[in-house]
This record gives sequence, C-alpha cells and structure tokens, in this order.
Amino acid sequence: MRLRAEQLVTSLSRSGLRPIYLISGNEPLQVTECADILRNHARLDGYHERIVLDPGVGFDWDALHNETATASLFSSKRIIELRLGNNKPGKDGGNVLVNYADKPPADDVLIITSAKLDNQTQKTKWFTALEKAGVFIPVWPIEPGQLPAWIRNRAIVKGKKIGDVTAMFIAEQVEGNLLAAKQEIDMLCLCVKGDEIILDDVIYTVADSSRFDVFELTRSALDGDSARAVRMLEGLRSEGFEPGNIYGPLMWDLRRVCMIAFTFEQGLSLDKAFTDHRVWDQKLKRAIKTTLQRHRLIYLHDLLRQGGYIDRMVKSSDRELAWNTLKTLLMLISGKPAMPLNLAYSN
Repeated sequence: MRLRAEQLVTSLSRSGLRPIYLISGNEPLQVTECADILRNHARLDGYHERIVLDPGVGFDWDALHNETATASLFSSKRIIELRLGNNKPGKDGGNVLVNYADKPPADDVLIITSAKLDNQTQKTKWFTALEKAGVFIPVWPIEPGQLPAWIRNRAIVKGKKIGDVTAMFIAEQVEGNLLAAKQEIDMLCLCVKGDEIILDDVIYTVADSSRFDVFELTRSALDGDSARAVRMLEGLRSEGFEPGNIYGPLMWDLRRVCMIAFTFEQGLSLDKAFTDHRVWDQKLKRAIKTTLQRHRLIYLHDLLRQGGYIDRMVKSSDRELAWNTLKTLLMLISGKPAMPLNLAYSN
C-alpha cells in the first residue's frame, strides 16, 4: 500500500495501524513528523515500549529477528524503529526484511525511515515485500512555489491565519528550509494573540532582537541616514551575521518600496498604498515617504536591478566583497553617492 504523507492521519483514523511503515524521503522534517504521527497513534493504542535500531557498518541484521522473537518484559505491544538513513539493507538485511514482512509479529509495529529510495531500490524483493505487507510513504520535497501554501496550511492547523504576502515573506526568509519555517510559525503562533498573523508580526513580534536590527538597518537607509545604516551593518557583521541574512530582508523592503512607488505614481494615495502592502508601522511609513521624496520610481527600479548583483556576491566565497556590496547598496538607497554595483563589482 502506498500513501502520501498528508493522507496518513486519515488512514490511521479509518483503518488503524498497519504492521509495517516505510517512510522515505530527503526532507528530514516531513519524515520525522510522519514517524511522530505513527508513534503517537501507536502509544494511544497501547504500544508503550519502543525499540530503536540504527543499522550502520557491521550491523547484525539478526538483531531485528532477535528483538521480534523475544517476548517483551514491559509491554505486550512494541514500536520497533529501524533507521536506515542513507544505508541500504544489502543481501543479509534484505533477507531479514523479506522474512519479517512474510510474518510480521502481531503485537509489534515496525517503522522504517530512510533517505529517498530510487526506482531501482523500489524493485527489490525486500521493498516489494514491505510495501505489500504494510504502507510505503514517499515524502516529496516542498518546491519553492509550494512553500507559501505549506506555511498557510501549517498555521491553520494551529488555529492561525497567515495571508499570502506574509506567507511569501516567511518563505523567502527561510529559503526552502522547512525546519526553519516550522520554528518560525511555532514562534509566531505563541507570540501573536490574534487569529491572524500579519507581516508586521513577523518583522517585529518574533522574539529575535538580531532580526529586528536587520530591519532597523533597512529603515535607516530608507530614512536617508546612511551613517547609521553603515554602523549597524558593521555591528551585525561583528556579531557573526552572514551577508545573506541581511540581503534577504533588505531586498524584500526594497521591492515593497518599488511597488508602493509604482502605485503612488499611478495616482493612488500613499495611505491606500500602505494599506494594500500591509505597512502599518508609523516609523517605516515615514522612512518610505522620505525615500519617495528622494528617489523616483525609475531610480528605485535601477537599485532593485543592481541589488541583483549582490545575490551572486553573498553566495560567493569572497566575504569582503559581499559586505562591500551591501554597504554600497545601503548608501545608494540612502541617497549618498557611490559607484553602481554592476560597475564596481562586475569583475
């Protein structure tokens, strides 16, 4: 039997536990959470003993047979976890798994976790036997375009609503890391008392003063205070920040300013533009107004294009160059003269 990860809870509620589960995938959070669901359901069903086997080099596969052949001293029902990881069972392990699947113990549930299993592995005897006797759950990675929806759905489960813009922002900050996204959502759900988590909650409510400093840095540049922005940049650098941790929030705010500038030049009032783009903080509103007085839309778009050069720099091994490009962009945003990024760092 084969299930998608999101079908597991429904399957358990309808059909109960099967004797064997094989969870496979390269996304640790999803694999772990599927295993957690099974453990919790099993405990509620009276499986109070847990045995963990970690096959590695020199692992004796008879250990699985010995565990299942030995009566439990503590409980009549047991959870047996077999953590394959990137390992394959090989010939000996394959034979043991085939024999286990042929006659799985009535009072045990076997949970096997592994890295992604390729098509060739899924044709082996041991895999076929396990899938026939139990449930195979292939875990597929969340693609970047799917991550905002994943974030929204995860918040709904916790009784919170997250809008599209806020979900996109969180997705950009975690850069595809599901564990980081989970931690962010968990923290927000604890900190935000209302039913909806908005963008300002992400920026200002999460108990992370270092992140707040990053947004203060961006606000200083928008406000035209280049000296303060550069001082804060150097301070974050001395605290061990990576350039990429600053680049993301900086480019997010710059893109938002460009969108507000566009709607403003189209004749929309600034108050309406701020509402549409979820800018509630009065200090940030003032900083954006200052920026729009200093720069026209065409120049802001040029800054946005130049900011694209930083993405290549922050991912390079030249950290000095990355910090210099960030400093240059902050100065350009604040209205101070500096050489364009695409000319200064084209080499």
